[in-house]
Amino acid sequence: MGGLFSISMPCDQVVNQVSRCLCTHESYIYSLSENLAALQKDIEVLKAKRDDVQRKVCREEFTGRRERLSQVQVWLTNVLNTENRFNDLFSTNNVELRRLCLCGLCSRNMKMSYIYGKRVVRMLKEVESLNFQG
Repeated sequence: MGGLFSISMPCDQVVNQVSRCLCTHESYIYSLSENLAALQKDIEVLKAKRDDVQRKVCREEFTGRRERLSQVQVWLTNVLNTENRFNDLFSTNNVELRRLCLCGLCSRNMKMSYIYGKRVVRMLKEVESLNFQG
């Protein structure tokens, strides 16, 4: 006895769909470990810049030569907010990296890994922008 219905889909179409998903320009899952490493490096550079700016501002304010500009204060606040979000994001990196399988090509939970990878890429762009502004 046969089934009530059957689905016929050529194998090459399935392979094309899967490869398109895995090989996109911003492959959030495949590049997750590299993006996390780049983000960690860039956040360290940002922290060093923040420390330098704060030191210069404090020195200028202490000597009474200059006041803190609003633009500088906004940048420092943005850096602090980004650091806090980075700490939240990075606290779950081990869990996310353990989800990866097949040499990082796939994940045990594709949706969660995709969302996490996308957040990492967005934060990486934000940190790069703050580093450029600083």
